[in-house]
Formats: sequence, C-alpha cells, structure tokens
Amino acid sequence: MTAELLVDVALSANAVFTYRVPPSLRPLLRVGHLVWAPLRQRHVQGVVLDLYAWGGSPHDPAVALSPPALRADPADWFDPQTPTLRDVIDIADPDIALTPAQIRLAHWIADYYRVSLYEALTLMTPPGIAREAETTWRATVEGHSVNPGALPPGERDVLYLLRRSGEMTERELRKRLRGSDAELQAIYAALRERGLIARGTTLARARARPRIERLARLALPPDKAHRALEGLARAPRQRDLLAYLIDHPDLIPVPDLLAAANADSGTLRALERRGLIDIIARDVWRDPLALLDVPPDTPPTLSLAQQRAWDAIAAALDRFTDAAAEDRAAPAPTHFLLHGVTGSGKTELYLRAIARALRLGRQALVLTPEIALTTQMVRRFAARFPGQLAVLHSELSIGERYDQWRRLRRGDAGIAIGSRSAVFAPLPNLGLIIVDEEHEPSYKHDAAPRYHARDVAQRLATITGSVLILGSATPSVESYAAARAGHLRLLELPERITTATGPDGLPHIRTLPLPHVTVVDMRRELADNNRSIFSRALQAALAETLKRGDQAILFLNRRGSASFFLCRDCGHAMTCPSCSSPLTLHQEVDDGHATSPGGVLVCHTCNHRELPPALCPNCWSTRVKSFGIGTQRVVDEITTLFPGTRTLRWDRDSVTRKGDHDRLLDRFLRHEADVLVGTQMIAKGLDLPMVRMVGVVAADTGLYLPDFRAGERAFQLLTQVAGRAGRREAGAHVIIQTYAPEHYAIRAAQEHDYHAFYEQEIAFRRQTGYPPFARLVRFVYGAGSDARARRAAEALANDIRSLATRRLTDDWSLIGPAPAFFRVQRNRYRWHLILRALDPTPLIQALRIPPGWIVDIDPVHVL
Repeated sequence: MTAELLVDVALSANAVFTYRVPPSLRPLLRVGHLVWAPLRQRHVQGVVLDLYAWGGSPHDPAVALSPPALRADPADWFDPQTPTLRDVIDIADPDIALTPAQIRLAHWIADYYRVSLYEALTLMTPPGIAREAETTWRATVEGHSVNPGALPPGERDVLYLLRRSGEMTERELRKRLRGSDAELQAIYAALRERGLIARGTTLARARARPRIERLARLALPPDKAHRALEGLARAPRQRDLLAYLIDHPDLIPVPDLLAAANADSGTLRALERRGLIDIIARDVWRDPLALLDVPPDTPPTLSLAQQRAWDAIAAALDRFTDAAAEDRAAPAPTHFLLHGVTGSGKTELYLRAIARALRLGRQALVLTPEIALTTQMVRRFAARFPGQLAVLHSELSIGERYDQWRRLRRGDAGIAIGSRSAVFAPLPNLGLIIVDEEHEPSYKHDAAPRYHARDVAQRLATITGSVLILGSATPSVESYAAARAGHLRLLELPERITTATGPDGLPHIRTLPLPHVTVVDMRRELADNNRSIFSRALQAALAETLKRGDQAILFLNRRGSASFFLCRDCGHAMTCPSCSSPLTLHQEVDDGHATSPGGVLVCHTCNHRELPPALCPNCWSTRVKSFGIGTQRVVDEITTLFPGTRTLRWDRDSVTRKGDHDRLLDRFLRHEADVLVGTQMIAKGLDLPMVRMVGVVAADTGLYLPDFRAGERAFQLLTQVAGRAGRREAGAHVIIQTYAPEHYAIRAAQEHDYHAFYEQEIAFRRQTGYPPFARLVRFVYGAGSDARARRAAEALANDIRSLATRRLTDDWSLIGPAPAFFRVQRNRYRWHLILRALDPTPLIQALRIPPGWIVDIDPVHVL
C-alpha cells in the first residue's frame, strides 16, 4: 500500500482540518507554510501545522516524501473507512513559512490567552499577506444566447451586466445592482439553476508582496550583437535600443533603458523574442535603514559592576558551544533580570551579548516599548553591527515589514529589533532575547489577542532555549519578585557611568552621580500667591539652564492645551457625546497658524472634535472656561516667560507622519531646540547628552486612579524621566512639582531608591492579594444600554461564582460586577468584573463565555 502524505492545517475558519498533499506539492510543502485549502464551497488560507504519512510505510524509498515530522502511529489517528480527504490547493506564498518555534509559541498563546489557534498564528506572519478567495459569476454559452426579455427583472439585470462586463465578483455586482444580499443570492441561484451563469473563484491581491525590478542586458556577446544590428535595418527602434545596450553592457533597469533609448515596451519585447536581449526579474529589498549613516563605534571598557553582570551573561551564552546538542535543545534557558539605574550601561551589555550570540551562529531579538525609543536604539546597534539589523514596528510600510520578515526568515539578518510585535519575528537560529524597559505597560497588546510581549518573550526563550535578558531601571514588581524568588537571576548595576576618551585615545568609563531631585509642594506655591503652572524653583532652574546654553526637558503626561472645559456657574464639564471622557482643549496649528482661534475640543478616546461652546449647554451661562494643563499650554507658558526660547513638543499630536520620531530626535540632538516638552514618549530610554535639567510639571497625573498599579506607574515614570538629566556631566537637577509630596512613590523617586519603593509596594500587594501573589482575569462587556450591560455582567458573575466553587481552591475572589472607570466609550456602556485567583486556568478553560465579552488575561490596568 502506498503511503499518503497528509497535512494538518489551521484555517481562518478557526479550526484545524486534515488534507491530502497532492504529488505536485510533496517536494515543496513544509511545516509552517501558508497554503490555500478548500472549505465547503470556498478557498481559505491556512497554516501547515504537521506533515505525516498514513496508509503505508513512511520509509518506502519509492514514495517521494520528505516530511519534517512523522507521527509514531498514524493508524491511531484515522479510520480506514474515513471518506476521501480533499487536497491542499497550493502554497499561498513560498517565502512565508513559520518556524517550528513559532508554531509552538502560537499553541501556547492560543491556550493561555483564550484565542483561536489561527488568531495566534496570524501574529507570526507579516501584515498584508492575507488574501480572500472571492466568489465570481460569469455568463455561460446559454446565458449569452438566451433572450433576456423572458427573464424576471432582477435576473435580467444580473445577466445583462455579466454579458456586457464579463466575469465579475459578488462585491463588484453588489456595487452595481439594487437589492439586499439575500435577494441577490437568490437571483444567482435561480440563474445558475437555469444554466445561464456559472460560479467561479478569484483571489484578491495581497497587499504585501515582493517588489520586483526588471533589468535588461544583451543575450549575445558584443561581436554577435554588432552583426545582429545589420538584420534590424527595417526596424530602426529595435536597432537603436540594441545599439544602446551594446554601448552599455551592464544590467540596466527597464524604465531607465526605455527612457534613455526613447523606446517603448513593445520594442523591448520584440528584441526579447528575437533572442537578442534577456529580461531579468530581481527582488528589490525595501530597507528602512538604507539612508541611515552612523559612524562605527568602539566598545568601551566595562565597570566592575558591568563586568560581573557580563561574566554571568557570557557564561550562559557559551552553553551553545560547551554543551552537547541534546542539552542545548533542552528547555532550560537562563533568564536574567538586569536592574541598573538610568545611565548605568545596560545597553553596552546588550551589545556585547548580541556580538557573542552572533559569533556563536545565533540570532538575537531586541524589544523596545516605544517607536521613539526604537529610533535611538537602532542607531546604537547599527554603529556596532552594520548591515545585520532588521527593524520591525508599526511605523514601517507593509512592504518594508514584509521584506524585513523575509530577511530574518532566510537568515540574512542576525538581529531583529522593534516594538512588541517583533517578539513574533521568524528567527530560525534564535539564541538571545532582550526586553528593554521590561516594566513598560505598552508591551501589553490592547486588542485581541491581548498578549503581553514580555511574557511571550519568556515563553519563547523557554521554547528555543535562548538566553533572556529583562532590563530596566525600574523593574515591574512582578519581575523583581520573581528574581527574589529565584525564577530570574538578578544582575545589579547600581552606579551611573559615562564614557570619556582617555590619554591613550581609547574610550574609558567614569562614574557619575545621579541627578539631584527637588520636590516642590505646589500647595505652598499657591499659598504664596504663585498662580503660574511653573513653581519658582522650576522657573529659576530653567532660567539657569538656558543661560548656560544647556538643554532642558519638561514632562507632562497629558496632551493638549487644557485638561477639560467647565462651566463655573453650574459645574457642568463638556464631555464627549459618544464617551464618558471629558473633552480636552487643543490649539490646532496648520502651517504656523491656528486653524481655530478658540481651539478645538478633542476626545482622546474616539477622536470626536467640536468647537468650544460660548454658552454652557446646561445653564446657558457665559462663564465657561478651560481648566488644567497639557503639553501645548506648557509650550505657551515657556514662550511667555522666556521669549526667544526654542521649544520642541514631542507627543502623539506631533508625531503623526512616518519618520517624525527621527526628525524630532535629530533636531534636539543638533541643539535646534533648547527645551523639549513631551509626554511619556520622552520619559524612557532616550540618551540626550546635553540635557542638564528636567522638570516634571504635574507629578500627580494618574497617581490616584482606581488602579492598584497607579503608585508603581507614577514611580516608574518619575524615575525614568529624571534619568534623562546629567548623563554626561555631574550637576544635573530635577524638579518635581506635586500636591502630594508625602506619597511614597514620589519620596522614593526623589531618592532614586527602587528598593525602598519595592518594599512598600510589595507589602501593599501582599495585603490586598494583587499580583504577584495572585493572577487576575478581567472580563469587560459593552452594550448599547447600561441596563443590558449590567444584566450581562451579573449573569456572567453568577456563572463564574458557581464554577469557581468547583474548579478553584478556596483562595479566590470576584471583584464586581461594576461599571468600568471609563463607563461609556464610543456609545457603548461598559461593565466589568475581575477574577482574582492563584491559578485561574481551570476555571477559564471550563467557562463558556457568551459572545461580546472581552477577556483580558493578566491585565496591566483595570480601568
């Protein structure tokens, strides 16, 4: 009996089906390939999960099989009476093949985050490759000869259109015809039953595909080409084109050739048919780093603390050479938490670890939390590893991401660097994973699948046996607790260092003090009749910085010009008509001129916009006014207090186009601005050598939100933004303005004391049972009415309580149901409830969740 090659395919229909591999695809198909497969009457895309033989000996040399994996006993999986299996249609894109590690990671994501396997697999593929098989209709021979007047009006319209326009998709027909989808489907069925039209399928064009460049060259030696000119006397255009190629024997892009020789494509094809020239198609790589020009750097010597940390990391990497092959493949990687104060040299350890991994024939993955941080990180890495980087983040075009994905999969690039989605990069020889600023909440994906890139990276390191480095000056409480418990190896860098050129002309390191932090009590400023948004201490420090010619950063984690718009008579606040969020005042500028003199009110949730009202819509008072501050207001205040000061604003409103992050960073590094005003985009990771002063305009933003991580977020933001000052010279100064100077997060940030903050925060978490002492699962439901959302939340809460008593231990609790903090978003009323348990997995796997619910495993916020 001849063996059949079968394949398990995860389809976009959210199921796994088994298909037969036709003989034509047997030598080509591999695990991880993106394929087309039949499903009922449609063609759908899927990912190959497994290949195996059935019905004969898989070792039969007469069978041309090369499966990467064979099941031990395929007979256990199939009944000989099973109906005949359908064939895989074709490989959708031969360049797209997931690695075995990616497939294993997708299985884990699907199981852990409660999503379908296909959803998890699509995270691993480059964007823009998804294609749909569209149903088409065409008139048959009978349809062309029949008299349309004998048909009902609807059928007559469809047949007339198909006879005139040829084969059309259902989407195109829907645009041209009247009637509902159901009515049109009935018409198609009636015409098909009469034999007047036939059904077909066409594939939509993929948005991501290779960029192909056509090049031309002589197909003959020059002497034979000269003799061929004599035979083209009656074809002068062909003769001129051939003569041009004789004079320019190198490969020439076809558009350039046609323009230079004043020819057209018909002339080119004629010469090709004669065999006089060859047309060659070549891939053109879309490289986002093509214009990047950075000088190479020299690795500096290490400090004692860096050397101790490096010895541990190097020993872990050297396992790839010292251990036996079977030991290297064992899932027992070494995971590190690199805790170093800002400016302590964590990036240099990253660079050395990558260099060691590359020398050992391994690839490296580097994750950064923000595109703004990716910009400067890429420059540092390109200076050390020119030509070896591939960048992956959402600011790239679809074509650029597609090409970067293929470079990594082929092994043409050794380093992948990018934001959270880069954790799914196809790295067949992965040996090192670095998660910079591992504490950042932006590593959590805010749409399904709601994965956390740090946790996914940890699982990927386990699957591939890679070394993992989690780096931060302010580690998350969960990560630091894991290091204390021995699940991560803790490496400490307690001193800030800088590099200076020594007498020998080589870079050497020296220690620097952390910047001095002054906390200003804004209550006292108000009592002393200071109505400015800047305290006297901040004004004096900013004036001194500008006088010295240094640069300053002013940090405020709120965009716009004012926080909200309020009636001073009745207290009514202007809110979004679709959300419960207050509208924020923005002074929108176009070409240097305000688009609206009074500004525009903007919802930061749904982007609803309206002009500020002249009268209160609640009481018709004229006493309506903006309150609070935003980054635009800070810029205006600087201009008023320090005329002539060059300011630069870096927030989401100012980085709307591709490359804006690069342009803003370059301008500030070239000292084209004296003061940088921004939100949390500028608070982490940036190395700005001329910054000597940092001012936190309002440290209380978010401090008292109803979220158990509010204190941790405030401490991390304050510590990180303070770390932007004094990275080259001593004497830097940080001013923190607050109405709560006694808060433990602000006191710890003032002293740069992470350990003091951790001890107080972990005591709070232990007392309240929040992570890391329990895990959370958040359920969110949105409905068009508040009553409906409440009923759904109460019903699910009852189901969870009933199931938890049987599936979980006694140590669990359910918070809610209750309205979410942001109660209304985009006209949807939101209710939520939070399950807290040591291990909620048994309940989550057994719980039947009705449609419409959002399930967030391990949420980073509960608002």
